Amino acid sequence: MEFPDIENLTLVAFSLAKLWNGFTVLLGLGLVIFFHELGHFAVAKWCDVHVERFSIGIGPIIWSRQKGETEYALSALPFGGYVKMLGQDDMDSSQQTSDEIAENPRSYTSKKVWQRMAIISAGVIMNVITGFFFFAIAYRMGVTEIVPMVGNVGTGMPAWEAGLQPGDIIREIDGSTINNWRDMNLGVALSSGNISAVVERRDGSKETITISPRIRGIAPMIGVASAFEARFLRNPPPDFPLVSPGSAAASASSEFQWGDDIVAVNGQPVTYRYEIAEIAARQADQDLVFSVERMPLDDEGKPVKDGTPQKLEITVPPKKIRTPGFMMAMGPVSAIAPGSVGSEHFKPGDQIVSVDGQEVSREIDPLALPEYFSAKAGEEVVVVVKRQTSEDGREDKEVRLTPLDIPVLRDPLRTSTGPMPIPSIGIGVHIQPRIAFISESAATAYAGKLEANQKITKIEFVQKDAENPVIDALGKEVTETIDIAAVEADEAETGKPNWAAVHAAMQMAPNRDVFIYVTSGSEGETPEKIQLTDIAAVDDWYVSYRGINGWKQLTQVRKVSSLGEAAALGLHFTRNNGLKIYMTLVSLFRGSLSVKALSGPLGIIQAGTQEADGGLASLFVFLGFLSVNLAVLNFLPIPVLDGGHMVFLIWEAVARRKPSPRIINLAHGLGLVFLLSLFVIVLSMDFIRLTK
Repeated sequence: MEFPDIENLTLVAFSLAKLWNGFTVLLGLGLVIFFHELGHFAVAKWCDVHVERFSIGIGPIIWSRQKGETEYALSALPFGGYVKMLGQDDMDSSQQTSDEIAENPRSYTSKKVWQRMAIISAGVIMNVITGFFFFAIAYRMGVTEIVPMVGNVGTGMPAWEAGLQPGDIIREIDGSTINNWRDMNLGVALSSGNISAVVERRDGSKETITISPRIRGIAPMIGVASAFEARFLRNPPPDFPLVSPGSAAASASSEFQWGDDIVAVNGQPVTYRYEIAEIAARQADQDLVFSVERMPLDDEGKPVKDGTPQKLEITVPPKKIRTPGFMMAMGPVSAIAPGSVGSEHFKPGDQIVSVDGQEVSREIDPLALPEYFSAKAGEEVVVVVKRQTSEDGREDKEVRLTPLDIPVLRDPLRTSTGPMPIPSIGIGVHIQPRIAFISESAATAYAGKLEANQKITKIEFVQKDAENPVIDALGKEVTETIDIAAVEADEAETGKPNWAAVHAAMQMAPNRDVFIYVTSGSEGETPEKIQLTDIAAVDDWYVSYRGINGWKQLTQVRKVSSLGEAAALGLHFTRNNGLKIYMTLVSLFRGSLSVKALSGPLGIIQAGTQEADGGLASLFVFLGFLSVNLAVLNFLPIPVLDGGHMVFLIWEAVARRKPSPRIINLAHGLGLVFLLSLFVIVLSMDFIRLTK
């Protein structure tokens, strides 16, 4: 008897769930549009206007039914809708200026200005009302939000320079309360300069700091990632490894399981993932004993309610760092933390030449400097740096410093496009993608292929068995290619990782074959592909990353206990989201936010589907945001939109006469061209994002 493939069934179930979520988002989008058009329709009827058609969606009509004087229709494209009134047609603006229609007492154009204003504004008002109800219902049900706790800080980024640390919680930005990670991201993205942030430190104390966001890619950012709990996901996505093959955790005394809670490591209680990372960094050369609590499961694999957790200990051995038998050239110091040990001794552009008499990139690997300085905590270290003294001159300068006891977090979740951190002295350095020194064994293994001063342009991690690829920390692709950033470039702009990040990836996927592309640097030269066959473990140098991946993001459920609180919160979110949309538009015109940050219909559906994954309450929050978004954007003074119509009505109220047909037609033509151009832009942005 053959049994079904459980993995395939899981994948099918996951795909069906995604399709269902996408369908519910489309229904929700249609609902938002329906209420908008219902507002126009209801007030038009109240003002005794002849409504010819009420359509959900735009484009070709795929279904319609006549009831009374009105045709009710469903059109092909669900990204819009319209109410076609006698004398008012966005698609045929000449109808609005027809004398014959204007004389009809039931036409839109024959109505008083205040009545037409009421009809035009009714859709926006309805969206504000429905947005309020969506928010209120969602928070009455309970919304899962990402806690605004910092999990990782990118070296050299604004948050790093401002002294933010893993475990810090951002409570306020520029006087606005930060309730979740989305609030934090928006507060930063919509900033126009320095921001004032109230931070709650690990010890519970609060401090106000100033952070200077930088525009990276499409928006200002500060370089932080959210925190994770010291527990594993209970419902992981398909093809996601809890433990990476070949890692230290793969050799653990017993297997970890999805849903496990880690309560202590080597006897130290832990709550968050960053705490585990710090313990692992301080004790990289030792066994890590994980104290685990595991809930019993029922026959369907779900945790038993009110079950007593099983307590067990799992030991994960240390794992030595593997190197390819050559050292890369040392790059410049590019980041210095204010108030750190390094701030007293280094300048941007300094290049470390030697440490305690050991020549860097020959006698000591520059990649090992973070661990070297950390091991010397409390002791004096003599460093020789090459420093720029004039426009053309450089000289060696000796500095003496005492590193602090700060662990080295070689963590794959850390930002990989910035400089390599040396946390015990508070600086970040670049490692050049240029070979500086080749060991004897490597020189023999790569004879005639590798030489000093060659540049490495990219690296490939290839599955050993292409027919049966193994899921590891780099995924399931047969070949994972990483283009390496040049030191001279701004890695955060190029999006390419530096050599330190590539070396970290080598530790994360130890079972793959590794190929590098090297060149002498000559213009137009085709890089040569070489397989690294001399990758070996190094004594007394251990990787802190043990190969555990499936951590649960730190979230909280925000739920109100009464209808009054739900209404107050709904009003708060409606107001705040409206203001943030206006701030977004201001940021776009100011240039601090790129048009690439905008989403079109595909992006909206994708975002909504992701929100739907979080449950019905999260979907309602998304629909609330969408409703307010539609209200604000639709009331912008752009011809064809409701806001454009309102401008003409204000003109008529002030001038006591309607705009000329020529002006109306010209404005509508320009408005239509603008909206179609914007639609093409955002749709292309969607395709670019989806095809990456």
